[in-house]
Amino acid sequence: MDPSNLKQTESKEIAFFDKYYENEAYNPLGWRLRLVSEVRSLRKEMRGETLGRVLSLGCGDGQFEQMLAPWAKQVVGLDISPQGIEIAQRQAARKGIKNVEFRCLSFSDLRWDEQFDTIICLAFLHHVPEEEVPKLLKQCFDHLKPGGFFYSQDPNRNGVLRKMGRVLLGSNYDKYHSPDERELDPGELAGQLKSVGFGAVTHRYIDLTLIPALFILAKKPSWPLRLCPPLDYLWCHSPLARWASGFVAVAEKGSGNPPPTGNGQR
Repeated sequence: MDPSNLKQTESKEIAFFDKYYENEAYNPLGWRLRLVSEVRSLRKEMRGETLGRVLSLGCGDGQFEQMLAPWAKQVVGLDISPQGIEIAQRQAARKGIKNVEFRCLSFSDLRWDEQFDTIICLAFLHHVPEEEVPKLLKQCFDHLKPGGFFYSQDPNRNGVLRKMGRVLLGSNYDKYHSPDERELDPGELAGQLKSVGFGAVTHRYIDLTLIPALFILAKKPSWPLRLCPPLDYLWCHSPLARWASGFVAVAEKGSGNPPPTGNGQR
């Protein structure tokens, strides 16, 4: 992608998410339930007692990264939203969390001169321009330590509720999404991860109702959201799982892979 077009895309994303954080366009209980589920899912992939040094791309307001702090040596969170990073830094300081660092930085400006044990893209890849995804995944692979792993969570292109939402909500469907985001195909992402060198690539489905509901019920009573996790668990462990709303992809960098050369600066 042309650098000027990439910057234009990022400017749209910044404007969308600054308004998103300002208006708190999500149900707080639903958001908390979602992050608890994500932490539980990620901890299943831990290769030892901690996640080691973690890079989290697209950290938003940093709630997830702060929840990871007890299981990591250090967490570095990046996001392009100044408002999101300001909230994250303020909350971490208030809670006295010392091993989490937040940087307001685009992944296109990141100097890839650091090594990490774990790289996380939580609801991030579907905001990256499609043609940029392979390059980003290669950078993630190169700057993981041998034995490290990559973890991502994104909306599923085959999700049945997403297809229904487009029909039922019409143009209102778009108000819940930033201008440049899209759904991803789990099989296609798995192929891209393998193509840049990752091994042991797997994916699983993680939710049906919770993530859509936490946005739709942003200013509504919270109690219905407590019904979502058990319903989602049953759906995602059934033959209907492939039509879930969201999925997780996990990939390993084998211990035999050589360390990166250069800093990979874009």
